Amino acid sequence: MDEIIVLKKGGYTAKINATRGANCFSLTNDKYDAEILREPDYSSSLDNPYLYGAPILFPQNRISGGKFEFEGRIYDFGINEENTNCYIHGELHHTPFTVVEKSENFVRLVYENDGTYVGYRDKFAITLSYFLSENGLEIECRVDNLSKVNLPVLLGFHTTFNVPFIRSTNKQDVKIGVDIGDEIERNMAVYLPTGKILEYDEVSTALKNGTFVSDVPISRHYKIAKDGLITLYDEQKDLTLVYENDEKYKFRLVYNGDAKSFICIEPQTGMANSPSSPFDREYAGFAFIEGNKSEIYKSKIYIKEGKIK
Repeated sequence: MDEIIVLKKGGYTAKINATRGANCFSLTNDKYDAEILREPDYSSSLDNPYLYGAPILFPQNRISGGKFEFEGRIYDFGINEENTNCYIHGELHHTPFTVVEKSENFVRLVYENDGTYVGYRDKFAITLSYFLSENGLEIECRVDNLSKVNLPVLLGFHTTFNVPFIRSTNKQDVKIGVDIGDEIERNMAVYLPTGKILEYDEVSTALKNGTFVSDVPISRHYKIAKDGLITLYDEQKDLTLVYENDEKYKFRLVYNGDAKSFICIEPQTGMANSPSSPFDREYAGFAFIEGNKSEIYKSKIYIKEGKIK
């Protein structure tokens, strides 16, 4: 049986599945009748485990050929998406985490790699902390490099919001905005960057301006412009769902499936295939943590009355 932790505070309720990657799979708000995150039905098999809640991705997105080289070491993950010849999203999203601290509105969970995690012989620990208050949900992800060598970090979250997020409205009332900069062209047969930057079309312009309505299927990859702020504004209720991310998450992937009920806006530290993309590694956001050092990555989800200017 899965270990579910329930946090409550300030009208918000969050549910975290410690057994499946410490995923915050449910976030609601009683005051606004809001069902913020798309929730899984654990009584049946999930059609796509990444499209519920906010599962952690490590390594995030796709790695062409399933491996890359870094400082003379080969990180070999194998292939788990045969049609693209890629490795995708890592194993943490379904790996058990250990609860190390818990209260009514706070929980801290940790996973420690002893050198057997897929692709990584380097020892590391990942700690996810969730803090709930009347100001929403704060999420902290700490990555500790427990080895002497530099640790490649390809971190993301497949955060999936309901559209609409207020139960009594409809998706046409929800205007979506994302702080985006360059749009990265991808070969959509394999979903990997081609090395080109695209000119904005109507979809990208609408996302940039905060006027996108999720009624057409999209899959877009962007570098952030400034802070990567994400907003879903419900015009009928005059409420804004806000998703803030640490600026260390330099990229976003925006995906809405069949455009019927959700939008997934993925904060990622690096571009898809960042170790081996046609871009140089610095532009692609390929990052590492020095030996015996750590980094903290923060996010926040909350509802604000009115429209964000």
